[in-house]
Amino acid sequence: MEPPISGLQIESQVHELLDFPCSHDYTGELNNDKGKPYNCPYSGSKCTVTGDVQWLLQHLKNDHHVEMHDGRSFSHRYVHHNPKHLHHATWMLTLLDCYGRQFCLYFEAFHLKKTPMYMAFMQFMGDEEEATSFSYTLEVNGDGRKMTWQGVPRSIRDSHKTVRDSQDGLIITRKLALFFSTDNTNGKELKLKISGRVWREH
Repeated sequence: MEPPISGLQIESQVHELLDFPCSHDYTGELNNDKGKPYNCPYSGSKCTVTGDVQWLLQHLKNDHHVEMHDGRSFSHRYVHHNPKHLHHATWMLTLLDCYGRQFCLYFEAFHLKKTPMYMAFMQFMGDEEEATSFSYTLEVNGDGRKMTWQGVPRSIRDSHKTVRDSQDGLIITRKLALFFSTDNTNGKELKLKISGRVWREH
Protein backbone atom coordinates (compact mmCIF):
# COMPACT_ATOMS: atom_id res chain seq x y z
CA MET A 1 0.00 0.00 0.00
CA GLU A 2 1.29 3.46 -0.91
CA PRO A 3 2.26 5.36 2.26
CA PRO A 4 0.70 8.78 2.85
CA ILE A 5 2.85 11.78 2.07
CA SER A 6 2.93 12.70 5.74
CA GLY A 7 4.79 9.45 6.39
CA LEU A 8 7.74 10.62 4.33
CA GLN A 9 8.49 14.05 5.76
CA ILE A 10 12.13 14.89 5.09
CA GLU A 11 14.04 18.05 5.90
CA SER A 12 17.37 18.95 4.38
CA GLN A 13 19.84 21.70 5.22
CA VAL A 14 21.92 23.26 2.47
CA HIS A 15 25.64 22.76 2.12
CA GLU A 16 28.00 24.26 -0.42
CA LEU A 17 29.18 22.15 -3.33
CA LEU A 18 32.60 20.70 -2.61
CA ASP A 19 35.45 21.20 -5.04
CA PHE A 20 37.65 18.42 -3.65
CA PRO A 21 37.09 14.81 -4.72
CA CYS A 22 35.49 12.09 -2.64
CA SER A 23 38.05 9.98 -0.79
CA HIS A 24 36.54 6.75 -2.14
CA ASP A 25 37.88 5.67 -5.53
CA TYR A 26 37.14 1.96 -5.80
CA THR A 27 35.10 0.14 -8.43
CA GLY A 28 32.33 -2.28 -7.50
CA GLU A 29 31.31 -5.55 -9.06
CA LEU A 30 29.24 -5.40 -12.24
CA ASN A 31 25.97 -7.30 -12.34
CA ASN A 32 23.97 -5.14 -14.74
CA ASP A 33 23.07 -6.59 -18.13
CA LYS A 34 24.83 -3.87 -20.08
CA GLY A 35 28.15 -4.66 -18.43
CA LYS A 36 29.01 -0.97 -18.18
CA PRO A 37 29.46 0.51 -14.69
CA TYR A 38 27.48 3.51 -13.49
CA ASN A 39 29.18 6.52 -11.97
CA CYS A 40 28.31 7.41 -8.39
CA PRO A 41 25.28 9.76 -8.57
CA TYR A 42 26.17 11.64 -5.37
CA SER A 43 26.03 15.39 -5.99
CA GLY A 44 27.87 16.75 -2.96
CA SER A 45 31.42 15.99 -4.11
CA LYS A 46 33.36 14.71 -7.09
CA CYS A 47 33.16 10.99 -6.42
CA THR A 48 34.96 8.60 -8.78
CA VAL A 49 33.36 5.39 -7.54
CA THR A 50 31.74 3.20 -10.22
CA GLY A 51 29.76 -0.02 -10.09
CA ASP A 52 26.37 -1.60 -10.63
CA VAL A 53 23.21 -0.28 -8.99
CA GLN A 54 23.31 -2.52 -5.91
CA TRP A 55 26.97 -1.69 -5.30
CA LEU A 56 26.30 2.04 -5.61
CA LEU A 57 23.35 1.83 -3.21
CA GLN A 58 25.61 0.38 -0.52
CA HIS A 59 28.28 2.97 -1.32
CA LEU A 60 25.79 5.85 -1.02
CA LYS A 61 24.51 4.55 2.33
CA ASN A 62 27.86 3.63 3.86
CA ASP A 63 30.22 6.28 2.47
CA HIS A 64 27.97 9.27 1.77
CA HIS A 65 25.42 8.51 4.53
CA VAL A 66 22.48 8.92 2.16
CA GLU A 67 19.18 7.62 3.55
CA MET A 68 16.72 5.46 1.63
CA HIS A 69 13.00 6.26 1.82
CA ASP A 70 10.32 3.76 0.79
CA GLY A 71 7.19 4.78 -1.08
CA ARG A 72 5.87 6.27 -4.29
CA SER A 73 4.90 9.59 -2.68
CA PHE A 74 7.05 11.95 -0.67
CA SER A 75 7.22 15.41 0.86
CA HIS A 76 10.55 17.15 1.35
CA ARG A 77 11.22 20.52 2.97
CA TYR A 78 14.35 22.34 1.85
CA VAL A 79 15.85 25.03 4.08
CA HIS A 80 18.14 27.78 2.80
CA HIS A 81 19.52 30.36 5.19
CA ASN A 82 20.09 33.86 3.83
CA PRO A 83 18.68 33.19 0.32
CA LYS A 84 19.45 36.78 -0.75
CA HIS A 85 23.06 35.66 -1.11
CA LEU A 86 22.50 32.59 -3.28
CA HIS A 87 25.61 30.76 -4.41
CA HIS A 88 25.93 27.46 -6.27
CA ALA A 89 24.89 24.94 -3.64
CA THR A 90 23.36 21.51 -3.30
CA TRP A 91 21.27 19.73 -0.68
CA MET A 92 21.78 16.17 0.50
CA LEU A 93 20.76 13.61 -2.11
CA THR A 94 17.58 11.66 -1.29
CA LEU A 95 17.07 8.05 -2.40
CA LEU A 96 13.57 6.70 -3.04
CA ASP A 97 12.71 3.00 -3.30
CA CYS A 98 9.51 2.06 -5.12
CA TYR A 99 8.41 -0.62 -7.59
CA GLY A 100 11.59 -2.45 -6.62
CA ARG A 101 13.66 0.30 -8.25
CA GLN A 102 15.58 3.27 -6.88
CA PHE A 103 15.41 6.97 -7.75
CA CYS A 104 17.61 9.96 -6.85
CA LEU A 105 15.94 13.22 -5.84
CA TYR A 106 18.13 16.32 -6.29
CA PHE A 107 17.70 19.93 -5.23
CA GLU A 108 20.22 22.61 -6.17
CA ALA A 109 20.70 26.36 -6.26
CA PHE A 110 22.56 28.01 -9.12
CA HIS A 111 22.61 31.03 -11.40
CA LEU A 112 21.17 30.96 -14.91
CA LYS A 113 22.42 33.97 -16.86
CA LYS A 114 22.90 35.82 -13.56
CA THR A 115 19.38 34.94 -12.39
CA PRO A 116 19.39 32.94 -9.11
CA MET A 117 17.44 29.70 -9.45
CA TYR A 118 16.39 26.64 -7.49
CA MET A 119 15.86 23.35 -9.29
CA ALA A 120 14.51 19.94 -8.28
CA PHE A 121 14.61 16.81 -10.44
CA MET A 122 14.77 13.03 -10.26
CA GLN A 123 16.98 10.41 -11.88
CA PHE A 124 16.53 6.67 -12.27
CA MET A 125 19.18 4.28 -11.01
CA GLY A 126 19.32 2.13 -14.12
CA ASP A 127 19.57 2.40 -17.88
CA GLU A 128 17.79 4.85 -20.16
CA GLU A 129 15.44 2.27 -21.65
CA GLU A 130 13.95 1.27 -18.31
CA ALA A 131 13.85 4.88 -17.10
CA THR A 132 11.24 5.67 -19.75
CA SER A 133 8.89 3.20 -18.03
CA PHE A 134 8.40 5.72 -15.20
CA SER A 135 7.05 9.23 -14.77
CA TYR A 136 7.12 11.59 -11.83
CA THR A 137 5.71 14.87 -10.60
CA LEU A 138 7.19 17.53 -8.35
CA GLU A 139 5.08 20.22 -6.76
CA VAL A 140 5.95 23.28 -4.72
CA ASN A 141 3.18 25.09 -2.91
CA GLY A 142 2.71 27.75 -0.27
CA ASP A 143 0.87 30.96 0.47
CA GLY A 144 -1.98 30.06 -1.87
CA ARG A 145 0.34 29.32 -4.80
CA LYS A 146 1.19 26.04 -6.51
CA MET A 147 3.58 25.01 -9.28
CA THR A 148 3.79 21.47 -10.70
CA TRP A 149 6.32 19.73 -12.92
CA GLN A 150 5.76 16.38 -14.65
CA GLY A 151 8.53 14.54 -16.40
CA VAL A 152 10.40 11.31 -17.08
CA PRO A 153 13.37 10.55 -14.82
CA ARG A 154 16.67 10.57 -16.64
CA SER A 155 19.05 7.66 -16.15
CA ILE A 156 22.11 8.13 -13.94
CA ARG A 157 24.05 7.43 -17.14
CA ASP A 158 23.67 11.21 -17.42
CA SER A 159 25.42 13.11 -14.65
CA HIS A 160 23.24 15.21 -12.37
CA LYS A 161 25.09 18.27 -13.75
CA THR A 162 24.06 17.33 -17.29
CA VAL A 163 20.41 17.08 -16.25
CA ARG A 164 20.58 20.33 -14.28
CA ASP A 165 22.19 22.22 -17.14
CA SER A 166 19.52 20.96 -19.55
CA GLN A 167 16.88 22.41 -17.16
CA ASP A 168 14.93 19.14 -17.24
CA GLY A 169 13.07 19.57 -13.96
CA LEU A 170 11.13 21.91 -11.67
CA ILE A 171 12.78 25.35 -11.85
CA ILE A 172 11.91 28.18 -9.47
CA THR A 173 13.44 31.63 -9.58
CA ARG A 174 14.55 33.05 -6.23
CA LYS A 175 11.94 35.82 -6.37
CA LEU A 176 9.17 33.30 -6.91
CA ALA A 177 10.60 30.90 -4.34
CA LEU A 178 10.22 33.57 -1.65
CA PHE A 179 6.46 33.62 -2.33
CA PHE A 180 6.31 29.86 -1.80
CA SER A 181 8.42 29.95 1.37
CA THR A 182 6.58 28.69 4.45
CA ASP A 183 8.60 31.00 6.72
CA ASN A 184 9.51 34.12 4.78
CA THR A 185 10.47 36.49 7.59
CA ASN A 186 12.11 39.42 5.81
CA GLY A 187 13.63 36.91 3.39
CA LYS A 188 16.18 35.73 5.97
CA GLU A 189 15.33 32.05 5.60
CA LEU A 190 13.79 30.14 2.74
CA LYS A 191 11.74 27.01 3.44
CA LEU A 192 10.35 25.25 0.39
CA LYS A 193 8.04 22.27 0.67
CA ILE A 194 8.32 20.06 -2.39
CA SER A 195 6.10 17.01 -2.71
CA GLY A 196 5.91 14.46 -5.48
CA ARG A 197 5.23 10.94 -6.58
CA VAL A 198 6.55 8.31 -8.98
CA TRP A 199 4.48 5.91 -11.08
CA ARG A 200 5.04 3.25 -13.69
CA GLU A 201 3.73 4.00 -17.18
CA HIS A 202 4.03 0.52 -18.70
